[in-house]
Amino acid sequence: MSNKHYIFLIIFFSAVVCGCKNADPWGVRDEGTYPTFPEVPSENDDERFFYTTHYELLNNKQVRNFTLCFDKTKYAACWVAYPLHKCYRGGADRSYASSEVWPTDPDIDAEQAVGKGGYNGYTRGHQIPSADRTANQALNAQTFYMSNMTPQAYDFNGGVWLDLENKVRENMCNDTIYVVTGAHWENTTKKAGKYPIPTHYYKVLLRTRSGNSKKTVFDAPREELKCIGFWLSHATAVQGNLESYCKSVAEIESLTGFTFFPEVDVDKTECNPSDWGF
Repeated sequence: MSNKHYIFLIIFFSAVVCGCKNADPWGVRDEGTYPTFPEVPSENDDERFFYTTHYELLNNKQVRNFTLCFDKTKYAACWVAYPLHKCYRGGADRSYASSEVWPTDPDIDAEQAVGKGGYNGYTRGHQIPSADRTANQALNAQTFYMSNMTPQAYDFNGGVWLDLENKVRENMCNDTIYVVTGAHWENTTKKAGKYPIPTHYYKVLLRTRSGNSKKTVFDAPREELKCIGFWLSHATAVQGNLESYCKSVAEIESLTGFTFFPEVDVDKTECNPSDWGF
């Protein structure tokens, strides 16, 4: 991870409760010098990738907002990983002055950063949704970093992708849901200007089965955990039955080359949409 993990380590451990009723809703584990977050995929040594975690204040506590893996050749994040819990949601004003919208990520080098002009002919599609971070405006503003955006077709962004985001939020519970959202480029040369267009998008989810275990996913037995994935073609996925886009997390690992929830003992071969209300 970036040096931010080290800078905020002491602050973070003094603030894990974050004003929420559940103890340690983020399931952070410290097995040595640095914390382990359940939702963050294994790092890849590929020089194309840059990793960083963004933090912000919530109820006067310093908390992690999201972690991303930025592909310098795609000018976009391959994945964005984040905890989803009710304490991140509220009634924050999500309107911004034009000068404040779509800012450059301060952690991304200027030569790789996407400008405010965005992608000609495509929307700026959030990976961590703005609606998942409404507890305060500071948390929400970071979701508008251009590093969190990819070029998405209008019908996709406002259609099936929005449906999936809403359905994930319906699975919020007293325990935490861990989410990784990603973009994938498969043998394509299609671009918006210089920015390659993803061929696929995906989400993988992890949480306790009961949703009210008061356990972290590190502490819960394997049989008390569940996970699932969603794999959507950017060109052909349409609104309708989200169940048809479900895959196991293991399948999405095979498709992307990333390892999800690497420190959690969960059956990543299962794919049971009905367990999630799909």
